[in-house]
Amino acid sequence: MLSATTISRLADALKEDIIEEIYMNEKYVDVMQDLIGEAIEKKLGNCDQDLFFDLGMVLMDRIELK
Repeated sequence: MLSATTISRLADALKEDIIEEIYMNEKYVDVMQDLIGEAIEKKLGNCDQDLFFDLGMVLMDRIELK
């Protein structure tokens, strides 16, 4: 069994590569697009499709994994 310190160090070492794998996964993009779209509709209701698309793209760029 590995110690908590060793596991923490391993997580630190893998973090950036794991984040990159997640960002490159098509499922991540699909889920984020769906969730962002739902959140925009919840906050703004039905809005202009161009605004919806542009806002969604900007939000997608600004949302980061820690």
